[in-house]
Amino acid sequence: MASSLQLLKVRWEADLTQSVLPFWLKNGIDVEYGGFFTCLDHDGQVFDDTKFCWLQGRAVYMMARMSLEAAKDDPNKGAYLNAAEQGAKMLDRAIDPKTGLLFFSTTRDFSQRLHLQRKPYSAVFYVQGCLEYGRAGGDEAYLRKAEGMFENLEKWIADPSLCGRPPVPAVAGSTSLADIMCSASLSLDFLKALKGNWSVSSHKEEHYLSIIRSAMKGCERHFDTRSNRNVFLESCGPDGLTSTTPAGRLFNPGHSIEVAWFLLLMCDAVGGSEMHEKMAFDVILGSLTLGWDGEFGGLFYMMDIEGRPLVDATVTADGKLWWPHTEALVALTLAYTRTGKEKYLEWLQKVHDYSYATFVDRDVDGGSERSGEWFGYCNRDGSLARTCKGGNYKGCFHVPRALLMCVQFVEAWEREESKK
Repeated sequence: MASSLQLLKVRWEADLTQSVLPFWLKNGIDVEYGGFFTCLDHDGQVFDDTKFCWLQGRAVYMMARMSLEAAKDDPNKGAYLNAAEQGAKMLDRAIDPKTGLLFFSTTRDFSQRLHLQRKPYSAVFYVQGCLEYGRAGGDEAYLRKAEGMFENLEKWIADPSLCGRPPVPAVAGSTSLADIMCSASLSLDFLKALKGNWSVSSHKEEHYLSIIRSAMKGCERHFDTRSNRNVFLESCGPDGLTSTTPAGRLFNPGHSIEVAWFLLLMCDAVGGSEMHEKMAFDVILGSLTLGWDGEFGGLFYMMDIEGRPLVDATVTADGKLWWPHTEALVALTLAYTRTGKEKYLEWLQKVHDYSYATFVDRDVDGGSERSGEWFGYCNRDGSLARTCKGGNYKGCFHVPRALLMCVQFVEAWEREESKK
């Protein structure tokens, strides 16, 4: 008899290849101008043709990754690579030739750059897209593009004024959980690439490993054990965690969980770390315990750890968003397949059931189809806040990445179980 985990795997795999990715292949590719539409309503209709550069890089990454990792009998295996290729050709269109910075959005035809965020994060997904397409297409030019932009990204993270942000001497020595994770997650991707398309360079490998080791130290700074919380907080001051400011009290359950599963992968990359692995497991459970809505279910979007009003995201703080739940699926599947502890499987079933009842099995117009990409934005009680399945932050990334990773974790676990 199949285990509950194996039954979940069957559902995830079917949704990934028969529902979620076909939705994006059918509706998300701009065959006229290239790149991807992301502002899609529940039926796949485009409601805004603006190109959002985070999501262009993310979609290239996801399609390229699927072309590498999809089963040989997946009928869309070739379509994934074609989608990645046409999107990859457009990534440079978002770069400002004067500064090298990436714009957050452009017009549909990429002829006009619309909005420049004074943050480095558009570069993260440019790197991710170029790197994965370089691997999938065997095109070393894209691997070099990724490498060059990553060097810029490291500089922008170290000195935000290079992105046009004014220096703030008062917070010198502060660290951001997002910055730590961006550098570490991309370093993990580069290490994977070194094993494939690039000739292995011990110098480069050590560079990426040093970034990962530094990120692991950074996780220690952001690990809040006060009041037995066991979560990662978003900001850490020069002297450590503090609750004297709203930024210091900000807790994002989904991001905390995401960093935890990345930390487990970082442990693998450096050859193991018992302390950091325990930290990651503690954070997964701590984030779920603190971040789960006991009344309506699901993970809150953002919280103040002392229950004070939030300065940012006050409107959406109580909302239920798709992506924290995908991160929880990944983290819990990884935690259970590594440890075999039932508490992780129990939480996994709970998160799965909530996610599928809230973001997936939803009929918005009386029709019979209840498949495709997940809805993204719900109110606290789980009712739909928006009927769209994509937007300026939601694209072809979190859902398919989570489903793919969860399936792969279970498959690896099944192989090990078969040896016993």
